[in-house]
Amino acid sequence: MNGGNTLEKKGIDISHHQGDIDFDKLKGNIDFAMVRTSYGSFYEDRKYKQNINGLEKINVPYGLYHFSYATNVYSAKKEAQGFLNLIKNYKPTYPVVIDIESSNETSNLRSDTLVDIANTFCKTVQDAGYYVMIYANLDYFKNKLNSNVLDEYDKWLAEWKNNPTYNKPFGMWQYTSKGSIPGINGNVDLDIAYKDYPSIIKEKNLNNYSAPNNNEEIKKEEKQEINYVVKKGDTLSGIASKYKTTYQSLASYNGITNPNKIYVGQIIKIPGSIEIKPTTYVVKKGDTLSGIAQKYGVNWKTLYENNKSVIGKNPDVIKPGQILTI
Repeated sequence: MNGGNTLEKKGIDISHHQGDIDFDKLKGNIDFAMVRTSYGSFYEDRKYKQNINGLEKINVPYGLYHFSYATNVYSAKKEAQGFLNLIKNYKPTYPVVIDIESSNETSNLRSDTLVDIANTFCKTVQDAGYYVMIYANLDYFKNKLNSNVLDEYDKWLAEWKNNPTYNKPFGMWQYTSKGSIPGINGNVDLDIAYKDYPSIIKEKNLNNYSAPNNNEEIKKEEKQEINYVVKKGDTLSGIASKYKTTYQSLASYNGITNPNKIYVGQIIKIPGSIEIKPTTYVVKKGDTLSGIAQKYGVNWKTLYENNKSVIGKNPDVIKPGQILTI
């Protein structure tokens, strides 16, 4: 049951397990590819950048997926935020996906817990403007993820048979794990997509696509710097909200060391081209607290104080996957 669609596109899903792919040989043999970017909280697939670059080079559309180790709603949210931080610089024309399957971390989870995990991850990613999808095998979809709560999300079914037997709608079908295709040494998963995802995603302006204005690129409106005079009752966060930026950006731009202390008559300069900086940052391998602070124009001591509960007693030790509040 694939929703009555007759369109069929042939694809593969790939990760570092496929090693170094010869994309020139791959060209012409697939219509799309699904690329694993990451797993757990938070580890990057060591080949994902290479695989995306290779697919872009041969003009093959792709989607992106994250293998979840989440065991509760909190860790699902954390994984989703890490995934969003990683994919923000790409424009996948196929869905972005949470991969839910049995692992040492998740094999004993109850069905209602798995449903909550999937829903939390999907809602977080969907709210950020992406076309989201759930990957699971037939047993998981029938027995562990069989909830109306998840019906709004597209499904990518793994069922290694000649014909799928899942009785709910699904948009993609992974029909074997032992496929063979030019450019890849060894086995590779083979898939069929039943929807024209590139058209759907671009039409709805999802996955980092934005709508053109009168068939022309939207030009950034140039504005002059504004001098805002603080009034009684003003807060820096309130002023920032008014001008669609963050209080951290205004504090940095105006050299304000304590954002909670502004006074009536003070002039707050609003930059002409406001850069809306993220409010959270997912620590990557090699990061330092001072390096992150410099990147976002904040004091490292302030950054540490705001994140002491996450970092712990030693500000010199931060770990990949930690989510810091900027």
